[in-house]
Amino acid sequence: MFIDDIISRFFTTEKEHLIVTDADGELVWKSEFFPYSLDDILDDIKSGHDEGDEWEFLDTELRVNLKVRRMAIEYEGKKYVCCHYTDVTEYSMLMKEALAYTKNIAEISSFQAKIMRLMSGGYDAFLPVLANYCSAKELVMYADTDGYITKSVYDGTLSRTRLENSTETDFLFSCRRDEKRGGYHCLLSSETEGRRYCVFARVTPSLKLDNFLDISAYNVLSLFIENSILREKIVYESEHDRLTGLYNKGKYMAMKADNFGSPASIAIYNFDVNNLKYINDNFGHERGDELIIKAANSIHAVVSDKVFGFRMGGDEYVMVAVNVSEDEAKEVRTKWEDALVKLNEDGDVYCVMACGLQYGEGAFDYDGLYHKADEQMYLDKKARKEKGQTSHLK
Repeated sequence: MFIDDIISRFFTTEKEHLIVTDADGELVWKSEFFPYSLDDILDDIKSGHDEGDEWEFLDTELRVNLKVRRMAIEYEGKKYVCCHYTDVTEYSMLMKEALAYTKNIAEISSFQAKIMRLMSGGYDAFLPVLANYCSAKELVMYADTDGYITKSVYDGTLSRTRLENSTETDFLFSCRRDEKRGGYHCLLSSETEGRRYCVFARVTPSLKLDNFLDISAYNVLSLFIENSILREKIVYESEHDRLTGLYNKGKYMAMKADNFGSPASIAIYNFDVNNLKYINDNFGHERGDELIIKAANSIHAVVSDKVFGFRMGGDEYVMVAVNVSEDEAKEVRTKWEDALVKLNEDGDVYCVMACGLQYGEGAFDYDGLYHKADEQMYLDKKARKEKGQTSHLK
């Protein structure tokens, strides 16, 4: 039979899933048990496929992918087309999965690289990168830092606010990974060096949680946060007085050089705690430490993004306010005095501090102002002593 001669030139071992057409794509012969959608396949053959020898065809009715191999044959002066069909649905699925996996690996690698480049930033510097990676509209991070809870929010811009420790914040830190609370999905929740942290994504239709399920993405972010928190802890300890939590003298010298020489205005407050030596010598250094801490807490009560407090050593403190008006500088002193009065209502130690204030604006001489504030402080100390105002045990 002539069809056997045609097929034998094309495919020598299998005659299943074969079609033979004439040059116009009209059916001449097909395998006896040809399982695919014949009309659609003949239309596909007639489309020509730019005379290619191989292509893929989707049988939409049966939902299978077919690989087509074609060979043009001339037999007794007539042209024929012989096409062989192979079901490659499973192979195609595997290829799609492999491509998706490869793409996922590439995305994870890119995510990891971007995170690693942020290693010198703050512990929440990763939030914009994570938001992009997971298509998150809003990310919220809570971190336990030095007695406060810092809340970082990224919703296109990154902002930080401080919260006090409370049962509400404890409730947040108790959330576990993949847990949902109040419209948010917990992505991370852990603890390092005694400092807790957790990250939440607001649940929206665009959120791609699957992007964060890969353990390598999770691990690199955990490593980043833990390293950053540890680094910030080290920096904090190097810049702060351990007993009081105020900035130390080293931080003061650095800020004097970098921050206090060029603001539009400045207010310098010099403080000294009255009677510390007497309390140390007669009641012990534990009582003296209580006095030092109470003095520091009165300064803590007024520090802000414009007001900085320092313990210079012993019973000496300095506070510096930048870019404030003269009235605002006086108001800061009043707030400090009120805070000290309130603090003295509690505890066994009554704290009295002398204060000298100098204000400058424009082309001021910082060192000159500092020395004048120091002179004012000693005059205030003398005046308080003459009035019998001194630190003591209640």
